[in-house]
Amino acid sequence: MKIGASDSDVLSVDVVIPTFRRPEHLDRCLKALESQSVSPASIEVVDDSDEDRGPAFSRNIGWKKGSASIVAFTDDDCVPSSNWIESILKEFEVEGVDAIEGSVTTEDGGVLLSMDPHPKDRWNRFKTANMAYRREVLEEIGGFDERYFIHREDTDIAWRAISSGFSISWAPECIVHHPDRPGMQRIMPRSEILLYRCDKKKYAEVAAGMISFDTLKNGKLKELRKSLRTYDDEFVGPLNRIESFFLWTRGFLLALWRKIGMR
Repeated sequence: MKIGASDSDVLSVDVVIPTFRRPEHLDRCLKALESQSVSPASIEVVDDSDEDRGPAFSRNIGWKKGSASIVAFTDDDCVPSSNWIESILKEFEVEGVDAIEGSVTTEDGGVLLSMDPHPKDRWNRFKTANMAYRREVLEEIGGFDERYFIHREDTDIAWRAISSGFSISWAPECIVHHPDRPGMQRIMPRSEILLYRCDKKKYAEVAAGMISFDTLKNGKLKELRKSLRTYDDEFVGPLNRIESFFLWTRGFLLALWRKIGMR
């Protein structure tokens, strides 16, 4: 499915930022947005500090508040480049672009590093630190799945957009900086199981991305595998033995092929 703007449409961008008890980070992000070469149509900040419903809930509130033809998402601890909005508009001027995934940088000891997805990954990507969608796409697929609470909701919405026939283009010139290098990733079993149920084949690539010598050595991979076999709540049930076997067999094969350069 392709959505194209009519000749009478003027492209504009609403920015949505979920925030949770990080006022200093949010202020830094807002200052970057105030210094854009092209101003956004609106900046929708949704503060979830009191209710704690999760970023999917906050982003759904945010994108529904605006009316611009494009909705850009970033996080409260990110710093968009000075031409971020301008670069988003440039990408969407191309016919047939339904959504874009931009580049994310971070730093370690003053050294600039890339947080971009592995170049061979098709599915283990789409972080809302730097994503933008046409409003019609969000309306068509119903926005973010609020069952995720935290983590993986951004990958889920991208997968559902693609499954609905929309395209997501890679936009490396559209850059957001993430100054605060994230620590060790928390295990969120509900989110992992929801994403697995969304598309089992695609999730194998996500699983492969979590397999490394470090996660094998520190026990994190074992902990994750166990949690997916035992976690149960009102939204998800655990993977059964057969599902777990086929998931991790394929995941280990994909991780091995990546390691030896076959993908």
